[in-house]
Amino acid sequence: MISELHPHRALGVLVGAALTAWCFVFTVALLWRGLTQPIDLPAVGLYVTATLFFGLGSLFAYWTYSCLTLKYFLDRNGLTIHWGDIRQLIPMDRIEKLVPGRELPAPKVTGVSWLGHHVGHGLVEGLGDTIFYSTHGSQEELLYIVTAEHTYAISVTDDVQFAEELQGHQKLGQVVSLPQVNERHSVAALPLWNDPLALLLAFAAAVGFAVTLGYVFHQYPGLPESIPFPFSSQGFGDKEELLSIPITGLGILAVSLVLGFLLHALDRAVGYLLFLSGLGAQIVLLSAAIITLNQ
Repeated sequence: MISELHPHRALGVLVGAALTAWCFVFTVALLWRGLTQPIDLPAVGLYVTATLFFGLGSLFAYWTYSCLTLKYFLDRNGLTIHWGDIRQLIPMDRIEKLVPGRELPAPKVTGVSWLGHHVGHGLVEGLGDTIFYSTHGSQEELLYIVTAEHTYAISVTDDVQFAEELQGHQKLGQVVSLPQVNERHSVAALPLWNDPLALLLAFAAAVGFAVTLGYVFHQYPGLPESIPFPFSSQGFGDKEELLSIPITGLGILAVSLVLGFLLHALDRAVGYLLFLSGLGAQIVLLSAAIITLNQ
């Protein structure tokens, strides 16, 4: 028999949703401000800031989804904690004792932590480093699960009932021996997150695009309405055509990052190649902009 336990998640989800909405609203406001002001270098700052807030909003959205899905499964084999795409397996034979949170001082959690949602690590007096998967508002709502390797903190509505259920499952005996591990699934399991080189190449491609955009926007206000284009058959053209360089760069960056992100899981070399191609394209486009504006 499997016991499924749900901590109180409403407050954590509401706070997370508010943080997510704030980031996305601020992203739209920054983009609108950038699109409605003259083409100049300050506009690039608005676009870069908007991108950062969009990324932060995406993280808050994922963390809020993870809070919504937080639950604990208890059976004769052990305790499984579900948080988003992460599964924390705690075998029954590794559990040494349970410690109610009311018996210890209030912990400080570092990681994904806001009102009603705490996932990360915290130093607990008497227990040491502790892994938190909880929605507690005070230490009275916490229950610490102590094993030889790690200590975990969860939120339960009734710690006495939880202890009784745990003892009942322990008496049944384990059917299979589980490893005490942190399993990742779906997006969280992609090898890209543990590949510093791939992340560095992807970041370098993004920076290359930002440099190209910044250079074009910096030069744009002082240009005459008609400028020479060495790569054009007509020789001259409207200066607005210069904007096709960063627009092309944005399209190439998006394609290289998306395909690199997806194909890296199948073959790292292909992912590296796509990220490098995105970076190389930005260098070529920047060179084209420099040649055009300095002839």
